[in-house]
Amino acid sequence: MGYYTQHDISNNSEEVQQALKEVSGYEYIQEEDIKWYRSDEDCKTVSLMFPDQLISVSGVGEEQPDIWIIYAKNGKLYREAPDLTFPEFDETKLK
Repeated sequence: MGYYTQHDISNNSEEVQQALKEVSGYEYIQEEDIKWYRSDEDCKTVSLMFPDQLISVSGVGEEQPDIWIIYAKNGKLYREAPDLTFPEFDETKLK
C-alpha cells in the first residue's frame, strides 16, 4: 500500500520536465496520481543537471490538506506548505 499524490511539474522547462520523468521513472507525472517516493532526491538530481534553473514541483496528497511545493536549484532543495488561514468574520458579507 502507498500514498497517492497529484504532482505538477508544468512550471518547468520542457527539458527539465523530461529529465524529471526519466529520473523518476514515471512517464506521466502530471496526468496521474502516483506514488513518487523519491521526489526530493529526484528533484535534487535534476537540479544538478540544470544548475542555473529553478525547479519547482507541487503536490496535492490524497489526504487533505496535504499541499506542498518543492524548490530545487543546483543540488539544494527545500519544501514549503501553504499557511492556510480563514479571514476574520465580516458581518457586511451576510446576505
